[in-house]
Amino acid sequence: MEMIVYEKLDLTRFIAYAAMASAVTAVGFLLTAPIPLIPGAIHWRVLAFLPCVFGVLLGPATGFVAGAVGNTLWALLGGYFNAATPIFDLVGVGLTGLIPGLFVKPHECLEKRGLAKAAVVSLVSGVIMVPIVAVGFDWVGVAPFWPAVYMLALSDLPPILIGTPIALAAVTPTLLRRGMLRWRL
Repeated sequence: MEMIVYEKLDLTRFIAYAAMASAVTAVGFLLTAPIPLIPGAIHWRVLAFLPCVFGVLLGPATGFVAGAVGNTLWALLGGYFNAATPIFDLVGVGLTGLIPGLFVKPHECLEKRGLAKAAVVSLVSGVIMVPIVAVGFDWVGVAPFWPAVYMLALSDLPPILIGTPIALAAVTPTLLRRGMLRWRL
């Protein structure tokens, strides 16, 4: 395979990609999070891998915005917004897009080894996210820290571990072949 050189996004393209990724994340979380684990706080999120995928495909900054803004929009639209959302949730879920984007490039996901790397790095980002968000829940009184850690791990880590490589394997070859992943930020 030829060497792929990724270009930095210009500001207009970054805003467009980040807005699209944030909207897809928000709507995806909203439509697929109907099973409450701690009512009003934590729901099983089947699409928790979306920020990870956007981070790998579009770059760490876009992945961070997809997770941070997408999760915040989901909280606003779903009625789960609280004082911790713009601090702890924003940073924690944003990291699930940033970290995979820093360590995994789209062309790596054309091979099983790269997909395994994406799964592990994304899982690590989720493990980092869980206690950050749990601190926020405890701080605002939504859920005590340890139950929040347990339920967040249950709700987000399996979809991140399983969904990230499946989604990347499904879309990356076509997007690369069509030249749609030239830009990363």
